Amino acid sequence: MRRAGLAGLASGAQSGRLQPGAPGWNGGGAAPYSAAQIGLWTFMGVVCSLFLLFSVAYLMRIGYGDWRPAPSVPWQLWLSTGLLGTGSIAWHLAARSAGSGAGSVAAGQSGTAPQAPDVLRWCALAWLSALGFLASQLGGWHALAAQQYVAASSPGAGFFYMLTGVHALHVVGGMCAAGAVTMRLRRHGAARSQAGLALCAQYWHLLLAVWLALFGLLFAVTPELVQAVCASVGIGVPGAR
Repeated sequence: MRRAGLAGLASGAQSGRLQPGAPGWNGGGAAPYSAAQIGLWTFMGVVCSLFLLFSVAYLMRIGYGDWRPAPSVPWQLWLSTGLLGTGSIAWHLAARSAGSGAGSVAAGQSGTAPQAPDVLRWCALAWLSALGFLASQLGGWHALAAQQYVAASSPGAGFFYMLTGVHALHVVGGMCAAGAVTMRLRRHGAARSQAGLALCAQYWHLLLAVWLALFGLLFAVTPELVQAVCASVGIGVPGAR
């Protein structure tokens, strides 16, 4: 039997995995990650790639003489940052509360499982934060437009509205998915909605990370900085001032 086991392990090692029926084979078992989780990771990869390509185009265009840097950051965009961070934390706490409730129920404990209303309160905070983020974004756009910083005024302004607009669309898309999760939460309780809440939390963490990167790109990166960095590594900037 030992010889058969070694043969099975050797066969598995040669192929990179254990063969069905060989000693040491534990069967198929449950997949470590759900299809929804893998789908979200794939989508997040696509989103990151999209914004990375936009950022590269932004940096390649910033050195031209017709570039007009963005004015000072309007207070509405600072508020947007805080609201997006609040939403990220709220979804995380909702998922954690639902998860601890599911664990308590599975362990047969009584009177210790968080009730769905507790999770709903975190969800309500996340929803208010998302709606507030969109409202503050509109306020920021109006504040910049009042300073004649509109999409048609310069390539830099066009990039600003395009990047922030695409990010806002991803927030709206996340709200659509979060709406389905919230409906499931109300109908089936917190324990059965924990996985969906965890996915919402992951997506909002990504939205926050992308927003912080865009915020730094749009307001901290200047043409002079890009040209200095390129010059330090021996890269010429076409159309540099």
